[in-house]
Amino acid sequence: MKTILIGAELKHGRPGPSGGTSLDELWRLAETAGLEPVRKILVRLQAWNPATLVGSGKVEELKALAQELGAGAVIFDEELTPGQGRNLEKALGVKVADRPRLIIDIFAMRARTREGKLQARLAGFNYALSRLGGKGGSMDQQRGMIGGRGSGEKKMEYDKRELRVKITELEREIDSIRRERQTQRARRDSVPMPQISVVGYTNAGKSTLLNCLTAKPGAVYADDKLFATLDPTTKRVRLPAGGWALFTDTVGFIQKLPHDLIAAFRATLEEIRYSDLILHVHDLSSPEARQQHDAVKATLEELGIKDIPVIHVFNKADAVKNPAVSAWAPERLRPLFISALTGQGVDKLLAACERALAARWGEYELTVPVGSKGLIKEIYSSCLVKAADYGQEGVALKFKATPENYARLRKKAAAGGD
Repeated sequence: MKTILIGAELKHGRPGPSGGTSLDELWRLAETAGLEPVRKILVRLQAWNPATLVGSGKVEELKALAQELGAGAVIFDEELTPGQGRNLEKALGVKVADRPRLIIDIFAMRARTREGKLQARLAGFNYALSRLGGKGGSMDQQRGMIGGRGSGEKKMEYDKRELRVKITELEREIDSIRRERQTQRARRDSVPMPQISVVGYTNAGKSTLLNCLTAKPGAVYADDKLFATLDPTTKRVRLPAGGWALFTDTVGFIQKLPHDLIAAFRATLEEIRYSDLILHVHDLSSPEARQQHDAVKATLEELGIKDIPVIHVFNKADAVKNPAVSAWAPERLRPLFISALTGQGVDKLLAACERALAARWGEYELTVPVGSKGLIKEIYSSCLVKAADYGQEGVALKFKATPENYARLRKKAAAGGD
């Protein structure tokens, strides 16, 4: 469907995210949704129009342009109120949507797992519930007949009740999956490894990085599209000094990420809270790197995620001539330049991960009794083993581990190992 994209900002206000670059992003979002964007327009206004967002003159211009281009839809980069959406559809004679609606639709298209599909549906229902409206007798669902007492339940009220029932059912299913994840996390923590979350703006290269770290190009689906992957994926990665860490690829963030989506995906995104380390992946080739950084930071703050060490990874270094000076990468962030596509700088990234984990993963020594092969294998799989000295009394191991894991392993060794 041919689609016209509209951005709007106030003339006397600060240039906001609805500028040309945001419209470029909206263009890519429309393409991702399978639409055919044919024109993008940035409108500067003296004030917002409460009825149609933009003025009546601009609405008439858009109507004529839609007829000229044969467009069947208009998408606004700004969030529209329910009334504005209805008024614009009536005035333009085409489908009207806003950026949040478009993103929610893309999430519904892209979700692959049961949880992802449920979360996308929940966001869609919450969005629809907030925008139900109507007035007049045409909205009557039933009418009281005895004594002529007037209208019964209105259609809008009936639709809202139906949506609330569906939302409650979805929340119940998602809560069940959340409990399953808590059980899985408890099982995973019983043989703990460092937990590293990979976050970043959509299309920054998180999935490509995870494929590079695992040395398996097809381990995680990656594509040059916005929101190519939505469902979190965890892979075990070997660290330079030995041992393993769990790297989790999370859903990409974006400017003006709808609150309904943040609420729906909160259970998934809050997994980041259990990380020992966060890798914030930036797109070094993007001219909007700073704005993208701020969008990710704001979303993490909204989720209440703090006090976790962060490594700022600037990806796609192969796409720029001089990474250190050709993009926004302030020294205060201690930027680490890599290319997940070619592997450039990935060894330095893993070394930096080990250094950052050192604060949480202390160095310990433990002598494992002779014949305790199972315990030795467990230490190698759950700790960062630095040295092993085989003697008559057993194997003296030097390794890095969390205090909780070391206490568990020490107790097991004292009990005789296996």
